[in-house]
Amino acid sequence: MESVNGRIKQARKIVFYFGFVALFLFITLKSNYLIQTWQHVFGDSAKITSEDGLLNRRLKWIIDENQESGISPGHLTEEQADHNHLSLGHNGVTTTGFDNVYKGHSTDVKCSDFHKLPNITDICQFVNSTDDCKISEGFINYTLFVYCTLQIVPLALAIVFVWWLFLFVGLAVTAEDFFCPALTVISQTLHLSHNIAGVTFLAFGNGAPDIFSAIAAVNSAKNGDAGLAVGALFGAGMFVTTVIAGTISIVSPFDAMQRPFLRDVIFFLAAVFWLFYILWKQEITKYEALGFILLYVFYVLVVVIGRYIYQRTRSDEHPVLHVPHLDDNSHEQSLYTSGEQKYVMRPAGSVQAKEERTPLLENAVVENYSLKQQLPEEERTVFKQFLSSINPIDTEMWPEMRIHSKIFEIFKCPILLILKLTIPVVDYSNENKHNWNRVLNSLHCFTGPLFASLATQIGFKTLGSVFPVWGLVMIVGAALAVLIFAVTKNDEKPAFHAVFGYLGFLVAVIWIYSIANEIVNILQTFGAAFNISHAILGLTLLAWGNSLGDFISDFTMARQGYPRMGISACYGGPLFNILLGIGIPFTILCFKQGGSYKLNITLEEFVIFVFLLISLMSSLVIVPLSRFRMSRPLGVYLIILYIVFMVVVILTETGTIRGKID
Repeated sequence: MESVNGRIKQARKIVFYFGFVALFLFITLKSNYLIQTWQHVFGDSAKITSEDGLLNRRLKWIIDENQESGISPGHLTEEQADHNHLSLGHNGVTTTGFDNVYKGHSTDVKCSDFHKLPNITDICQFVNSTDDCKISEGFINYTLFVYCTLQIVPLALAIVFVWWLFLFVGLAVTAEDFFCPALTVISQTLHLSHNIAGVTFLAFGNGAPDIFSAIAAVNSAKNGDAGLAVGALFGAGMFVTTVIAGTISIVSPFDAMQRPFLRDVIFFLAAVFWLFYILWKQEITKYEALGFILLYVFYVLVVVIGRYIYQRTRSDEHPVLHVPHLDDNSHEQSLYTSGEQKYVMRPAGSVQAKEERTPLLENAVVENYSLKQQLPEEERTVFKQFLSSINPIDTEMWPEMRIHSKIFEIFKCPILLILKLTIPVVDYSNENKHNWNRVLNSLHCFTGPLFASLATQIGFKTLGSVFPVWGLVMIVGAALAVLIFAVTKNDEKPAFHAVFGYLGFLVAVIWIYSIANEIVNILQTFGAAFNISHAILGLTLLAWGNSLGDFISDFTMARQGYPRMGISACYGGPLFNILLGIGIPFTILCFKQGGSYKLNITLEEFVIFVFLLISLMSSLVIVPLSRFRMSRPLGVYLIILYIVFMVVVILTETGTIRGKID
């Protein structure tokens, strides 16, 4: 068990280190743009001042030099203009590079078009004036930071890249350690069965980073370019169904469960074809967007009803042995015996609790950092209990950590501290008080709503054009915090403690969505800086970052003898992400746009679809022909398919493979 926990904890560390590899990919793919950007900064930009607007010193010097010769200040010869990297407009009037690129309305150009400009001043002016460079969600415009605020472009990009890694770690920690426990509380307070909770709340918790990243990408899409969302969802689907499924087959060959496998692959194919059809006709209506959500509801019904029929059939054929409850909150244990195979259900919270046939369940073990108690509770004061609860460093494991683990622990501690101070965590595995902390939970009544109002920007609105909403939230939150502190005790959880799980769910959702918005904005800045399409950014940085945790957990469970759980997640997880990651944001967007929304399709997106289709069709044909045996040759084939896919995508992005999608 400790081995499993240790391996899964490495997932977040690999996300951190993997980012540097991704940076190398960017530089290799578009190195000429990095060189060009460097030249912008240390070349012409050193000769630029803002006192003459878009006129640089070179132009001013030429004008001063030729005034004695009778040449009009606004007119230069073609030879003079070419020599000084300027352009001649109508009747010889000199124009800057900004004027040449920025013709017509700003919506007619892309943000990456600034590469045509000669200096950093023009680039800053272009970025400030172009709609495609502006952000629709989030708080920081990273393109402005790189080209206007700092202007030392390589240094600025390095800073933004480190910040991107930090946000990705924060996204993973929020989803795993704060969002998932809240979903567990909700499912238990609503008395949902293990099966229904698995395909709804638990699936939503595991897919939260992908779904919210897709929602943020769709909301930030401009001029119908949803390539970042499509690339991320299709790219993650391609990665999971080839690399992860292939690795599981190589590490632990096994016989797949026939009906669940066919069900998930067929639904996955239906979702992919539907999305591609919408992209091909370049328009999505509100009914088509709602169709993705309804298809997910239909899938849940198929899973639940099929599971019920299967259990009824098996219970008639084999007796069920009931085992006493371990505690009041653990699920009933049952042991199904079928021939030589055994399917075991154990208490929720353990790795083995996830039955082999349960779809959509990931295998990550939730580790709530806020639950760590370094001293026996009776030996600590209330204030020490509070400090121990918000401590972002794992002091218990610190002496045993290696140097890189300690660096990672320090790297993530700022975001972890803020999360602990704003998101309450209710944990039923803590039999005593369910993680109740009187001081901290009272503080959550103030900090949680305040953060939610500011992150959603509702708090910046005013009541009657006088009093800000955040001020009202602070007053109400402070009063509620005092009330909770007054009516509760330190050593006994209140009867309404489960309500904090719902508050934690709300605040965690806002945190995840806010972080996802910033990640998407950073990726768009990278796309503009390196002139990389949104589809490529989605299927690489966004898809890899969101899928690495799945890779580690599924790989670990396969080595521990539970490969069927991993293979179910390989098809059920991406299916869930596509249906809700496309259905939710486009439904909202279509209703805002009056019923439909125009889309664009690129050659890169077409390539992603074709290879994802090949991957799914290969599994749908080869696995049944192999009598549902997930073998090593199949795993090798799937991994080779992904390598070929990446090569073709890179060749398409660099223009080696060309094509036009009408």
